[in-house]
Amino acid sequence: MQQRTIGTGDNQIRVSALCLGAMYFGTRVDEDTSRAVLDRFVEAGGTFIDTADNYNQWLRRSDGGESETLLGRWMADRRIRDDLTIATKGGAKTTVIGDAREENFEGLGAATIRRAAEDSLRRLGLDRIDLYYAHWDDRKPPLEETVGALGKLASDGLVGQIGCSNYATWRLERARRVAADLGVSGYTAIQQEYTYLWPRPGPAPVVGREMLDYLTVHSDIALLAYSPLLSGTYGRPERPLPANRGYAHPSAYARFQVLREVADEVSATPNQVALAWLLHHRPAVIPVFGASSVAQLDEALGALELTLDETLLARLDAG
Repeated sequence: MQQRTIGTGDNQIRVSALCLGAMYFGTRVDEDTSRAVLDRFVEAGGTFIDTADNYNQWLRRSDGGESETLLGRWMADRRIRDDLTIATKGGAKTTVIGDAREENFEGLGAATIRRAAEDSLRRLGLDRIDLYYAHWDDRKPPLEETVGALGKLASDGLVGQIGCSNYATWRLERARRVAADLGVSGYTAIQQEYTYLWPRPGPAPVVGREMLDYLTVHSDIALLAYSPLLSGTYGRPERPLPANRGYAHPSAYARFQVLREVADEVSATPNQVALAWLLHHRPAVIPVFGASSVAQLDEALGALELTLDETLLARLDAG
């Protein structure tokens, strides 16, 4: 599988160009199916797997750790830890299960960061997390506290690279400045919602022009795109675009039509073209996609074989 780089210098890591998201593994996707998807991903050359400590907390009354726990069991059984790059996240678990109001997020205070990372290490059965994210931008503690605590995880060898998710561009820049001032490891990756369609402008933490401009200049920061397939919307043209996430507007429907036309012309599915567009993207993007069956995974893997020439890319970009 194609490769991408996160970080710079001696600490950089090489990862597969596609990252498998494990959000629903162990809950909505049962263990046998989850293991089959993971096995097929590795067989295809995939090395990069993404999870979080709070996934599925909103699906049922639990502590949210099912995805990490399942990954830990699978890695132990397959004995392939050294072949993988594992990313997880902390700070977005809720103290009231089932209620995701901001005041119930456990947040990114120093003590919480340390405990959350150690809990993730235990569930995953690891002694080091390759990429650890601040899962959201908790603005209650000073950035110096959050960035310092994450840097301490790195200096103690508990994590490799440090990233953030659901951040505004100016907060990413400020956090990196704070890390430089403190002399600790800074954010080398950001994971945001990003897909072929553009949402309406708004406060949601999606990639916009400002973020793309910033990452074009700061090429040492890897961009990871979650929800690149809009939760299966591209594969179901009869399904309305998700209005609650800002995608149900006339320009998005027109752009979706271009996506479908290109897919027909290259004998691919809209999902494959959406992923291939991201794989051809500048600045570089690593799509973080989910699959609830081996068939869905194989469809996504087909994007790796899809070459979009300059004419097709120009049509898609202008769509």
